[in-house]
Amino acid sequence: MKYLSPYRIAAYLLVVFFLGHTGGGMLAQQSLGAEADTVFASMKAVHFHFNGADSTWYGFWFGFGIMVSVFVLFSAVLAWQLDKIRPEHWPSFAVIAWTFVASQLATAILSWKYFFLGPALLGLAVAVLLAVGTLRKRSKAVTLPP
Repeated sequence: MKYLSPYRIAAYLLVVFFLGHTGGGMLAQQSLGAEADTVFASMKAVHFHFNGADSTWYGFWFGFGIMVSVFVLFSAVLAWQLDKIRPEHWPSFAVIAWTFVASQLATAILSWKYFFLGPALLGLAVAVLLAVGTLRKRSKAVTLPP
């Protein structure tokens, strides 16, 4: 059962999120219709100088998208590692864990507002699992005397 803890399930879902975002969203770009294709082509074609670099809006979009993928993969590793923390060490990691919960909840809300239902629900599931895992870890934590 140790592979089905809330943190581990969250890590598995984050890997699914990473694969879907990177493979389906960033690397396998599909046509969304003629008007969308025109905008996308313009994002690639129009160059401008930004901080001394030749840039395009496509480059910004793609670069930020891949950066998101990196952070989603990092989040999966973080969830997995938080699961390994022993109860006597948990108080030192609680702030990190709760900040992680909050960031995943914010991601779910932003996904709902700016993208679509799939990533919003996945983000919400991850946030809930992380919160449950954090509460479980807190209840098992041993408070050491100062």
